[in-house]
Order: sequence, then structure tokens, then C-alpha cells
Amino acid sequence: MDMAGGGAAGGGAGGFDVMSWYMEIPVVSRLYFTSAFLTTAACAVDIISPFSLYFNANLIFVQGQVWRLVTTFLFFGLFSIDFLFHMYFLVRY
Repeated sequence: MDMAGGGAAGGGAGGFDVMSWYMEIPVVSRLYFTSAFLTTAACAVDIISPFSLYFNANLIFVQGQVWRLVTTFLFFGLFSIDFLFHMYFLVRY
């Protein structure tokens, strides 16, 4: 049994290469994953309020806040196990 971690699974030094995993994700999924992660991170550190992201037809069409058309699909809640499951399914399927 190879305990060094340099077996057939890859990762030469026994580690997991995050960058190669990230680059293997299809381009559209990678863009969506990165945008969702950054939006959630910005909300977690209070750079953006989640209340400025949700879909509100009155604010979009009357006040011209068109970013809400996109950001409503990028915010999955603050960092939690639920967020991790959303990211997993987003990347995997």
C-alpha cells in the first residue's frame, strides 16, 4: 500500500491540486461558480447587502436596478453546509 499519496490518483506530492480541478470545470460552470462564490463572500464580509441582490420587479423596471436580474441567481445564502451543497451540485451537474 502506497502511504505517500503518490499513487495513480495523481497529485504527485500527495496533495490535491485545486487549480487543476478548477480549470477542469467547463467555462460557463466555472464562471457561474466563481461569480456565486464571490457574491456570497462579499455578502459574508458585509461589502454587499443581500437585500440589494434579490429580485424585485418594481426596483428593476421602475428604478432601473437591472443588476437584480443577474444577482438573484448568484446568491445562495451565507456560508453554510447548504451553500456547500449548492456549489457541489453547481459544479458537478
